[in-house]
Amino acid sequence: MIDIISLAIIFLTEIIFYIMVVDIILSWLMLFWVRFRPKFISDILDPVYSSIKSILPTTFWPLDFTPIIVIMIIYFIRAIVILLNPGVLKTIEKFLN
Repeated sequence: MIDIISLAIIFLTEIIFYIMVVDIILSWLMLFWVRFRPKFISDILDPVYSSIKSILPTTFWPLDFTPIIVIMIIYFIRAIVILLNPGVLKTIEKFLN
């Protein structure tokens, strides 16, 4: 049962990470006057970003460091899950092979 919960946490953090990468790339396109951000990305990331921004000031002039902080939190969560349940790595290896 713990393996399933650990796998779910790792899987969800991985999905959020890749959605953040897409959001970061789309934000770079705004430099070329392309304004495109799908609603599902906003629905997923805006609550996460707003909770981080309410705790920490993350904007330094035009730069927003919120995604970097969220990525650090994601890797911290994944490290704790792997430390608490090291067998989950073997389960992931079996799943990928």
